[in-house]
Amino acid sequence: EIASIRNQLQGKVAEMENFAGHLEEIFLTVEENFGRQEQHLEQHYNDVLQTLSQRYDDRETGLQEEKKSKLESLYKQLVACGQALDTSKELIETAQEVYRCQDERLFLKVAQLGLLRDFFFLEFAKEDIDLSLSTSLEFSTPLADLSDVKTMMDSINVVPAPSAPVINPQLPNSATQTSLHVCWSLFSDDTVEYYELYYRPVLEDTPADSTLPSPPAIKQRECSSCPEAALIRWESGNTNPVDSYIVELSETGTVVAVPTCQCLIQLQAGRQYLISVRAVNIGGPSDRSDAITISTTGTFFYLLEDTAHPCLSMSEDGFTIFYGDEELPITAMAFEDNTFTRCVAILGDLIPVRGRHYWEVEVDDETEFRVGVAYEDTERDGYLGANGSSWCMRHIRTPSRHKYEFLHNGWSPDLRITVHPVRIGVALDYDRGTLSFFNANLEQHLHTFHCRFHNYVHPCFSLDNPGALTVHNGIQAPDYTFI
Repeated sequence: EIASIRNQLQGKVAEMENFAGHLEEIFLTVEENFGRQEQHLEQHYNDVLQTLSQRYDDRETGLQEEKKSKLESLYKQLVACGQALDTSKELIETAQEVYRCQDERLFLKVAQLGLLRDFFFLEFAKEDIDLSLSTSLEFSTPLADLSDVKTMMDSINVVPAPSAPVINPQLPNSATQTSLHVCWSLFSDDTVEYYELYYRPVLEDTPADSTLPSPPAIKQRECSSCPEAALIRWESGNTNPVDSYIVELSETGTVVAVPTCQCLIQLQAGRQYLISVRAVNIGGPSDRSDAITISTTGTFFYLLEDTAHPCLSMSEDGFTIFYGDEELPITAMAFEDNTFTRCVAILGDLIPVRGRHYWEVEVDDETEFRVGVAYEDTERDGYLGANGSSWCMRHIRTPSRHKYEFLHNGWSPDLRITVHPVRIGVALDYDRGTLSFFNANLEQHLHTFHCRFHNYVHPCFSLDNPGALTVHNGIQAPDYTFI
């Protein structure tokens, strides 16, 4: 009897472990769905804002043209009114001159000389003067048609595409010569109206492992992380077809049915994870890829080499940039579509997760630099901080002192920093809409930008004269940075 109870307990434990595994998968899928929905919502609102901006520009142009037309019409009427006043004054003066004349001969002479002119004045006096306005004071430009904006707003609540289902293992006696019983599970809270089942026959004499895909290769230099999540990218490297991918994490389980070669995974802060990827097709899953270690102590990212100005070079580890003394001629520079062409700058590949991010920059006191954040589409032919899509701290070395500017749209507040910061802390807080700079060695606050970032931003770094700059990330944010 004890053995029977023990077997029952073991069965229940196995069921509970399976259920716990399902709960973990549901948790990860809900987080992934939330991220997709958040991006979907943000994209919709960006489209709405862009459409409203276009409507505003069209409306403003129409009003400006109508204003110009009204002012020109009123000006012409004002000029005609002035001419009429001058003519009236001259007629009155002439009449008074004739009236006051006492000498009869002089009166006749003056009258004879001014006969034609007096006739003209008399005719002018008989005319009716139009004192009505030549144009209406009201503007007739119609209001902008916002029906398409309303349609876009209504479409925000459209239900997104559901996550891919997962086929359950085949049960015994679930297939006959003419039928097959297939079961699957949907580990998410997506709304589903119906399912579509696809299948194809496989020849029995085909070796089982002949269609297995080869293991993917994780692109470590394109992976990024923060205390709450990690973005993993990989290459398929397969000639065999691949249906989906499985991302395996130490301790927390797996993320299944990933359709593309990247996956944003929700993680716990302050831990380390071993992550590997498998490719899956009809033949089954591949072997695991080489695993990489992801730490969630702080925000970690690499620099985007495809954005670097041709005059910049990078260290082997990818965290130090150099601007050499030797100037390259323009003809020797290879500019790509995504590279900076004027500012000797580069962007960092920050994980697209809202929340708090912190990194530090180390640079010597003779180097002129700009550090901060910028939108992905910031102008490549301009300078960081000189436009509305970038925010940065700038250091200028003058013969007498170190000068610092905190630039956005080409404007900086009048600030004076007495101690040159060798190591600069940069703290980005999406929720509060702030970007702060600190002297990390002294734990001294330097400046804070306040801005609601509508899109994800990237760290940006620029050298304005020959020198070097090193990025330190993956470190825990000090307590004083997000007070």
